[in-house]
Amino acid sequence: MTLGFHVATDRCYGCKTCTVGCANEHLLNPGVLLRRVRQINVSNPVGHAFVSMSCNHCDEPACVANCPVGAYTKQEDTGLVIQDHSLCIGCQTCIEACPFHAPAYDEATSTTYKCDGCIDRRAAGLPPVCTVVCPSANISMDEFDSVLSAHEGAVSVKDVSETQPNLAVTLDEDITVEAFADIDGMAETVDRGGEDY
Repeated sequence: MTLGFHVATDRCYGCKTCTVGCANEHLLNPGVLLRRVRQINVSNPVGHAFVSMSCNHCDEPACVANCPVGAYTKQEDTGLVIQDHSLCIGCQTCIEACPFHAPAYDEATSTTYKCDGCIDRRAAGLPPVCTVVCPSANISMDEFDSVLSAHEGAVSVKDVSETQPNLAVTLDEDITVEAFADIDGMAETVDRGGEDY
């Protein structure tokens, strides 16, 4: 089984409740965001789309391949990419290696953090907090093939990145799935991830 997220960008209005709920659930320091809402502006016609993103628990995670101390592992039973904070040295290699800049650096602790699919909540039989707090029910997490087929019109982002993210998206009319190939590098993207954004 491989878990994955579905995000409905066609219904997201950028409230960032998912971002705040995640930060509160994980008791993160200010500015350390495991789920970020990116805004993508377009000019022809004028419009924009909001995209809520966290770790995509990729099939070929760059963080696992590039972490110099082996702080990341991919669970065999769920496919979730988990970080061992006790091993993290704060080098930020994972942030730069991740095409989605999903890990977040915490200057106060000199370590990085990333979405773990709310592993503690899931162990207690609860869904990830981002899926609960979204007022429009735009985020869901389940077995990836199921989450993809459960949402009419959803497309997989798996083929647009060499890391093969387990992310399904119902697209806003102002973006295409190709936007996910370099979502932070697009000039149209606001609220990018990564240290330099």
